[in-house]
Amino acid sequence: MTAVAAADNVRTLNFELFDAARQGDVERVRELLDGGALISARNRFGNSALIYAARGGHVEVLGLLVARGADVNRPNVNRESALFGAVKNNRVRATRWLLDNGARAGDATLTRLTPLMTATFHDNRDLVELLLARDAPVDVVDDTGKSALVYAAARCQPEIFDLLAARLEEVDRRYSNGLTLLMWAAPAKRSHCAARLLQAGADPDLQDNRGRNALMIAAEAGATEAVKALLSHRADSAAVDNEGQTAAALAGAAGHAELSKLLGAR
Repeated sequence: MTAVAAADNVRTLNFELFDAARQGDVERVRELLDGGALISARNRFGNSALIYAARGGHVEVLGLLVARGADVNRPNVNRESALFGAVKNNRVRATRWLLDNGARAGDATLTRLTPLMTATFHDNRDLVELLLARDAPVDVVDDTGKSALVYAAARCQPEIFDLLAARLEEVDRRYSNGLTLLMWAAPAKRSHCAARLLQAGADPDLQDNRGRNALMIAAEAGATEAVKALLSHRADSAAVDNEGQTAAALAGAAGHAELSKLLGAR
């Protein structure tokens, strides 16, 4: 066999290895490795057999690949690790296995997304708990200026938010555009997160770069329970944004007439 033919053969074996790992076929993976497929092989996206196995949640394949020398933390060209792939696809068993076998919980992608941000965005409490138990960073931000806490506040899944908020160090930290966690929580359908932040001492009268406070944001969104929670913590209903709009005016313009009346009566 010529050198070119041998290289082509290995390349074919490598691609078959990716497919077998993707499908969770542990016996085929073993056969391909024994036949000359490379444990270090990656395709043009930088994806390895380990990353494909992690995305599919195939724990037995992960075990075989790592036992044969696969680097558990080697990312693809987007800096997405096997752990990130497992979390992104809600693979709880694979995530646990990877963490137990040396995966770094805090590694971020090219856009600075972390596994914890992704688990939070997917509302997956099991994954959030696993990552927090391995000291995944809670309040680092991605390229859009959001942290896992911001995603939790905006989506307001109470149990997940409470897990993350227990590690909150600065309740009035500013994120992109001058927004605080309270401002992110204010328009959510559930008022739990806004109330939790207010109880923790969040300032309801801070304003973002548009001059809007949490009350204005909640009012425009029609988030009645959040508005009531903010008012009970003495939020300033007379404050105006950069365009001179009050919370009552914003609620009215958005079609929330009853909420506008409630705010205007104060």
